[in-house]
Amino acid sequence: MPEMTDTDTAAGPAAVLGQAMAFQSAKLVLTGMELGLFEALAEEPGDEEELRKRLDLHPRGTGHFLAALTELGFLEREESGRYRNSDTTRRCLVPGGEGYLGGFLRAADRVMYPAWGRLSESLRTGAPQAATFSGEDMFGELYDSEEKKDGLVGMAEDASRPLIPALAAGFDWAAHHSVLELGGCRGNVLAGLVRAHPHLDARVFDLPQLESDFTAHMAAIGMTGKVGFHGGDFFAGPLPEADVLMIGHSLIDWNDEQRQRLVRNAFAAVRPGGAFLVWDPVIVDGEDSYLRNLIRSLNLQLMTPHGTGYDLAQCAEWMRAAGFASVSHTSLGHDVTLVIARKE
Repeated sequence: MPEMTDTDTAAGPAAVLGQAMAFQSAKLVLTGMELGLFEALAEEPGDEEELRKRLDLHPRGTGHFLAALTELGFLEREESGRYRNSDTTRRCLVPGGEGYLGGFLRAADRVMYPAWGRLSESLRTGAPQAATFSGEDMFGELYDSEEKKDGLVGMAEDASRPLIPALAAGFDWAAHHSVLELGGCRGNVLAGLVRAHPHLDARVFDLPQLESDFTAHMAAIGMTGKVGFHGGDFFAGPLPEADVLMIGHSLIDWNDEQRQRLVRNAFAAVRPGGAFLVWDPVIVDGEDSYLRNLIRSLNLQLMTPHGTGYDLAQCAEWMRAAGFASVSHTSLGHDVTLVIARKE
């Protein structure tokens, strides 16, 4: 029997506790978002006493809360005792930052965090645990509430925003003239593509409830008239034709039968010589993203009526079964794979 060293005995329990109690560190960051701490520090750095007054916090715990966020790298503490945001926090957790994730994280705190507390129930029943909807028509129900719609759209845009440069560079857009994005919400991804490739005739295809939000957003970012909107349901009836159809962070929301139906609808709408693009956190065995995307798959089980992750071979099979001639893939970064299915 091999001899057990002190390092082995110390590392085992520490590693187990680090994984099992990771929710504590997560809640530190989410609570900083909830309290408005990072926005307050973006306006002006402050010491513990100043921050307690500005955020209406109790003396008990505040000092250790700030110190813990500093140890995690989200804050920096000056020699004077004043706290300020780290560079990462300024980029990702303050509105207006180039990689702002606040919309996603606020919704994650309100919806995902409680749902993960009921993972065992979901594993026993297969039922979602999100408290934001009931029944099968998740998107229709969420979009009928302004508050829920804003939260969902914010999460979608935060998730897709970092992918836009890679998407603009990762496909031969110059060879095509028109693109239709299924489930494109307010058109943020297409706006980025059109900025990089101004020749594109670009349209969003999404539920009619989103058209006013789309129109307002295009006006706000100076893209009115450069991206169009077509209201409809991509499961019902034929889709508008285009050289390229694409869908991102959305195929994961459905079951396999629905996915295959959507792929068939897309094949019928893609013009000859065109392509269908899908980007999702695809489960790819052996990749660094494998574990993270398995966890994302479980998150979909908790958050949607039918959604789960899927692997690359499954996706390629759906594409070929629909009639696409060839299927390739490339990484967009951020654990997301771009699958490209071409039509002859």
